[in-house]
Amino acid sequence: MGEHTEALAGRLSRLFWAVTAVAAGLFGLDIVFHRAGIDVAVPFGTLRLWGIALPILLRALFQTRAAERGKVTIEGYERLQVRIMLLVLAAALAADAAYLFPVPPLYLYGCVLAALYGIYSIIPSSRKIAGELRYYGLA
Repeated sequence: MGEHTEALAGRLSRLFWAVTAVAAGLFGLDIVFHRAGIDVAVPFGTLRLWGIALPILLRALFQTRAAERGKVTIEGYERLQVRIMLLVLAAALAADAAYLFPVPPLYLYGCVLAALYGIYSIIPSSRKIAGELRYYGLA
């Protein structure tokens, strides 16, 4: 199972870095806009739940379905990880937009912290994936 864990970690790692690069690139663009004095006057609300609450909800639903079915597949686990990464990308994009738009500082910092926590929580490592695969009875 070690080879499979490494392969899964590699695929998830490539997706993680792509997601992180998109968010970082857009944040860099936001900084350029800010320094150039370009203001965007569009109201924007906070989407902090995308970085923290929805990934937790997805894991809980996955766990519930796994308990009902009595089994988990590697493909199902990988789909879960991809969905969580895409949700975290949405949180990072919300933080990017909050930086670009005139948002009160409390909400801006909340969005940024949620995005950072979300990105931190999805960092794929072989050790983490191996532990989760053991938890779901796949290792």
